[in-house]
Amino acid sequence: MKRNLLLIGVILFSFPCYSWDLSGIAGGRGSSMGFCSVASNDFWSVHNNPAGMSDWRTMSFGLSYENRFFMKELSVYNTACILPVKFGVFGMSYSRFGFESYNENKVSLSYARAFGPYLKIGLQLDYLMVKFSDNYVKRRTATFELGLQSNITDDLCLGVYIFNPTNSKIKSIDNQHIPIVLRFGFSYKITKDFLATTEVEYDNQRKLDYRIGLEYNTLSDFYIRFGVRTNPATACFGVGYTLNRIIVDVGATMNQYTGVTFQSSLIFKIKEAGL
Repeated sequence: MKRNLLLIGVILFSFPCYSWDLSGIAGGRGSSMGFCSVASNDFWSVHNNPAGMSDWRTMSFGLSYENRFFMKELSVYNTACILPVKFGVFGMSYSRFGFESYNENKVSLSYARAFGPYLKIGLQLDYLMVKFSDNYVKRRTATFELGLQSNITDDLCLGVYIFNPTNSKIKSIDNQHIPIVLRFGFSYKITKDFLATTEVEYDNQRKLDYRIGLEYNTLSDFYIRFGVRTNPATACFGVGYTLNRIIVDVGATMNQYTGVTFQSSLIFKIKEAGL
């Protein structure tokens, strides 16, 4: 019991930047690139910016895991599936942060569609729940996420994303509310093998976070990634590999105050969409 109470204290007071953890980035690719995701077009757009799903043309299923500071009680689990159809792309996802005595959960349904070559829009509906021990009432609410992307040129993409624009609230024992999160950024393909991306994140509960990420395709199926972010100051590194219909991404981030966090994700491409 004392150990659990200590861990709860760490979660709620020592890490104020994680007042609602499930508005963060999912997938080993984005976390390896300085947590840049708003202008990415990959599977984990289903969680990071639903507009990016509109380019995903394969029915797929994915899992991701984040282990913070070698403490399983601070782990984040994500699972998602994407289903392309003739009139857009549907996605479903589930995320969980925490452990038995304290956890945050998010169940989401998303839809994305491209409107011509220059505009992609994605909408995600979220059901949120916080559980604090068996002796407390579970707290629930609903909100939504909205994302936009525009391919300004063949190599330059603009992305905009907002989480919880309605300022929905779900009070926990420390009276923290769900943040409003806004991200804005670009990705630029410098060459066919070299991608650079940058973005800024505004969270109404903390300072601005500036991010930069790089990805280099060394071989046809192997990727090396680097990145940095400013709040908290973090260095990021990771690799990715595609084997037939399986995509594996792993990464690590280093913060001088809290240590190392590891991320990994698996994506299974099930079937090409017959559109």
